[in-house]
Amino acid sequence: MPKDILVHVDHAEQSNAPLEAAVHLAERFNAHLGGVHVTSLYHYVAAHDVWVAGLWEACKDELRAAADSAQERFKSATARAGVLGEWHHVDGDPATTIIDYGRVVDLIVLGQPTENAPPITREIADKIPLAAGRPVLFVPGAWSGSLGKRVLVAWNNSREAARAANDALPLLSGADQVIVMAVDPPADDVAREDGENDIPSADITLHLARHGVEAEAARATEFAQFVGERLLEQAERQHADLIVMGAYGHSRLKEIMLGGATRHMLKHAKVPVLMSH
Repeated sequence: MPKDILVHVDHAEQSNAPLEAAVHLAERFNAHLGGVHVTSLYHYVAAHDVWVAGLWEACKDELRAAADSAQERFKSATARAGVLGEWHHVDGDPATTIIDYGRVVDLIVLGQPTENAPPITREIADKIPLAAGRPVLFVPGAWSGSLGKRVLVAWNNSREAARAANDALPLLSGADQVIVMAVDPPADDVAREDGENDIPSADITLHLARHGVEAEAARATEFAQFVGERLLEQAERQHADLIVMGAYGHSRLKEIMLGGATRHMLKHAKVPVLMSH
């Protein structure tokens, strides 16, 4: 059960949904909530293409105002819900800072890195799930306020999927419906008869049952590059308000980046996605 939650509170113009979701969870689990806002002049200047030295002071003023606004939103939200909160404002690299604070909490809550999100939001999303060692909840800007009543658990029998399912147990325990979805790779008729390509899902549903979670098993067949689309289709049919899945990555230019299917889920999911690596 999460007792220590961290939420990244972005600039004032960004959605309040991650903060609202984090407060909702802190209230539900009687957890401590830490809020962090990171000021990075380098990322701000790069994003706004401002390289004239004389304009830097104006940039700093704007960043200070954004930090003050973020703090006010955090304090107002925690006070309104009666949640015990602690505020952190740091000058530095956003991803590194969130990882450092995130390693000593139970759950990290971030905004969804949509297609139109600022580059720094996508950079945070790429790095934190794979480096923090903690589950990360990504919340879309249009979050409805429902979280964990109808849950889709993506299952492929991997280490990452196992961690995600286990990390999500506190949420799954209170769910009205849980569906474990396995997406098998296509195969020829002979291989299918032998079951060689089937992803075993009976064991994970049994494990969840031993924790008091009644989960249904669902299956589909799809090529790897379309797994994300198939999972989102299932989530929509189920009217899920939470997706649980492993976070998968690969190395690119010595940087750890999210893999294609994982990134697709984050860009297009309309409900919160809980990821573990």
